[in-house]
Amino acid sequence: MSFWSKIFKSNATENNSAADKETNETSSQLTEDEKQQIKSQIKDLTEQLNDNDSESVASNKQKATILTQLGQNYQKLGNVDDAIDAYEKSLKLNEDFGPAFDGLLKLYDSKRQKAAYAKNNDEIQKWLNKGDELTALSKKIMRSK
Repeated sequence: MSFWSKIFKSNATENNSAADKETNETSSQLTEDEKQQIKSQIKDLTEQLNDNDSESVASNKQKATILTQLGQNYQKLGNVDDAIDAYEKSLKLNEDFGPAFDGLLKLYDSKRQKAAYAKNNDEIQKWLNKGDELTALSKKIMRSK
């Protein structure tokens, strides 16, 4: 292995481990009790969403809040895809800046970094497009205020 390939391989490995570390950092720091508590919260929140007759999910804003909480809990557990799904649903119901918006920014960037490391151009483009959609949403939000 040449001198330059050693350097570039080392940098690529460091970049990938940084992306993985950021995504799973919170999950690995949780105790088993904390993980079980978060899973219980996810179950309760999911039941609230599924209960169509419940007054606690009467408005889109309340549903969006529950979905954001779900996304945060999934993110804490390292379930990136589930967190993205919950955050995206939340923003569809209530287009506004907040935890769902911030969470998606971080998760989209993490996914893009992993795709770049894997040299998967289709995935890179997918996550760049998602980021562009989020930017467009932020412009829409700013114009409406």
